[in-house]
Amino acid sequence: MLNNTGKRLAIVFLVLTFIFWLISMVTPGWLVKPDNGFSIFYFQVCTEDKCENTKYSDIFQKSPGVKLAVALQIESLVALILCAISGILVIFPTNRTTTTFFIVVIIIPVAATLQCVLILSAALINNIFASIVNFPYSILLSGLGTLFSIVAWV
Repeated sequence: MLNNTGKRLAIVFLVLTFIFWLISMVTPGWLVKPDNGFSIFYFQVCTEDKCENTKYSDIFQKSPGVKLAVALQIESLVALILCAISGILVIFPTNRTTTTFFIVVIIIPVAATLQCVLILSAALINNIFASIVNFPYSILLSGLGTLFSIVAWV
């Protein structure tokens, strides 16, 4: 079983992981072009006077880009849910057995792996469009969350 300090640190790092992953999911910083920002769930088009958010399905009806976006959306949601489940298992003192901690020890690396795949996919896309892309801050936020999840796992 974890001692109190280890449990507190795991909780803090899991909460930080959840916050960073959630922020990275809702911000349009995965691919940032000068007038556009791409999020996991929408993209943002800015003109001189206003910015507008549009869902992928509204623009690209049945293109391969939508299938990739749906896969990334599912991947990020599953990672976020697994992070929340592992946090709940650590925080709430319901029937703490070694099985519960083994489940957490298995869930956290799976969630981190899903986030790593998401980060690498976005980084590859950014590398392709490197000449016209600004700093992709959502990738940085997601990467920090992944580092926190690894620390929580340890």
